[in-house]
Amino acid sequence: MNAEKMKRIKAAGYKVTTADEWLGLTPEESQLVDIRLALAEQLEEVRKEKGISQAQLAAKMGTKQSGIARMVNRPETSSMDNLVKGLISLGVPISKIAACLILCTGTN
Repeated sequence: MNAEKMKRIKAAGYKVTTADEWLGLTPEESQLVDIRLALAEQLEEVRKEKGISQAQLAAKMGTKQSGIARMVNRPETSSMDNLVKGLISLGVPISKIAACLILCTGTN
């Protein structure tokens, strides 16, 4: 948000917060959300790069297409196990999954 818009919002009596503040997330919960989002984005990106449909990925994972759609569209409801299992099913090396985790958490 640009500075001028922020100034107008505050002048109108509104408080500007982050999503984490608004939802009352702890730093740990926020990091878990970031991890799930990053894994879901990677899952969808790799799936599309490989030209695999959600139904095909679901068959590899032993689940339904709707489960894959939910993992991608609502990662906050997905377990990290399933997100990682999806990436492994697509042939993503563990090192690439780990790199995703490192990038989204900002740790080394």
